[in-house]
Amino acid sequence: MKTNPISQLGPATALVQLLQEHRELAPATWRIDRDGLLSATVAFNADFDVRSAMAAYAEALGAVLHEQPVSSAGEERMTFHVFAKWRDVQVNVWASCSAAAAGSAVAA
Repeated sequence: MKTNPISQLGPATALVQLLQEHRELAPATWRIDRDGLLSATVAFNADFDVRSAMAAYAEALGAVLHEQPVSSAGEERMTFHVFAKWRDVQVNVWASCSAAAAGSAVAA
């Protein structure tokens, strides 16, 4: 009998390893899709600067932190993304905050 690989097992294992090895990372809501993509939302529309939390994820995953301003319903926001391949698993970590909160960290 031939067995099929479980596409979610590798990402689940990688997530456990990531959280065990990098306890400093901010809490996130994690998801593993049926194709094995591991994704997280660290903060959604936060009213505080999420840049340092996202920078920690980028460092832990050996990736680059991408920042992008967006405007929605007249409100200026900043989005932060980290795309990485970690332990052979594709990882996508995302967060957003108000542009004012992100700007206050730059001005400080």
